[in-house]
Amino acid sequence: MIHKGLSHYQSVQKSVKELDNSHILEKIMEKAAIYDIVFLQNRSLMETIVNSPEKKVDEQVILHIEKLLLWLVQTQEEAKLS
Repeated sequence: MIHKGLSHYQSVQKSVKELDNSHILEKIMEKAAIYDIVFLQNRSLMETIVNSPEKKVDEQVILHIEKLLLWLVQTQEEAKLS
């Protein structure tokens, strides 16, 4: 009986987490549409980011990601001007 309860709890937790991730993804994509940030509207890219495992990230990695995102925004703006 306890084993059934545990497996049910684990399955419910997994589905709740998936719904929560889906909600977060939708919010990010809505804001990206408002600000016209195309690469954040890419659903498969955003699913990969949201579903990536949680781990500690040091400051250098954050700065590198920031530079990458700024480069993507600049590239998008340059493409619009072309």
